Amino acid sequence: MSPRMVVDKPNRRCHTAFILFLLSQALWAQSPPSIVGTWRVVAFETHNTDGTVIKEFGDNPLGYFIYDGTGHLAIQVMENPAKKDPPVSFAYFGTYRVDAAKGIVVHHVEGAVEGDGSAGPKVRQYIGKDELRPFRFEGDHLIIEIRRGNNAGLTLPEGVEYKVREMVRVR
Repeated sequence: MSPRMVVDKPNRRCHTAFILFLLSQALWAQSPPSIVGTWRVVAFETHNTDGTVIKEFGDNPLGYFIYDGTGHLAIQVMENPAKKDPPVSFAYFGTYRVDAAKGIVVHHVEGAVEGDGSAGPKVRQYIGKDELRPFRFEGDHLIIEIRRGNNAGLTLPEGVEYKVREMVRVR
């Protein structure tokens, strides 16, 4: 066997491995974004038909939406800056599933709490229920937006145009 042939075989393997690596990266880059991950809350707002905006948890809400790879979720949000002690807050946990074709994540709520005397969402009523949340991605942001017409069967109170929850992916 010539020395050249001995050298060429490892080079061919190296080239083949490199090409496969590039193809896998191209496929990964084209795959749709995943909701799995930890998302830091950046906005939690209700937009009313009269043009007013209610920021239920202040200008800089603190909280996370966590969707793990096994289909479990945990959500915690609190007011920032806090106007009283304890601050307005809520939390719930359970399981989730994504209907990508409809752009909906379904939260099956197993447990929920509200801050003591909280003026925030009354999430204890969600226990044992499926809560449908229309969502979309904008770069590293996850937007959950409930509007008339995309509300996935949800009703909005009189005078409410839409509700938006915006999170940014934690890296």
